[in-house]
Amino acid sequence: MTEATELLSTVIEFSIGLAGFSGVVGIFIHRSRQWIYVDRFRVTNLLLMSLTPGFLSFFTLGLLPISESAIQISAAIFASIIVLLLTIIPRARSRVPAVDQPLVGLQIFVPMSMTFVAVLIVQILIAVSVIDRYAFTSYYYSLVALLLLAVVQFARLILARPEVSSE
Repeated sequence: MTEATELLSTVIEFSIGLAGFSGVVGIFIHRSRQWIYVDRFRVTNLLLMSLTPGFLSFFTLGLLPISESAIQISAAIFASIIVLLLTIIPRARSRVPAVDQPLVGLQIFVPMSMTFVAVLIVQILIAVSVIDRYAFTSYYYSLVALLLLAVVQFARLILARPEVSSE
């Protein structure tokens, strides 16, 4: 249990750090008076993908000492959150102006959605106890996969700064 606690604590720390850096980047973007919908879309995605693993890790840390099925409960909540993200993110992407659609193009959207679906399947299998022996390992690597997506979003936010095409 101590290894699980340490791993989940690390995910929480990384999640909070990434969310904090995204806030700083968001402030600098806004200060330049070039805040466009694509920037808001990217910052929102980054915050969702960085805070979700932190929240889930924090929740699981609280459940570990009091429940033997903490991972299954957390996996069910994880699956619910992924379904929610799979509905929210495409809806927000469709609101990006047509001129800026290439900036949130399929080259990142499709792999991100496929990763979400893979994580969703793994979490459902954990929740219904199909994956039993390596439940924590699968749960942990799913959290790490979301954090890696957040890192990719962070890099895109910093390195792929769009031209201001619409205000």
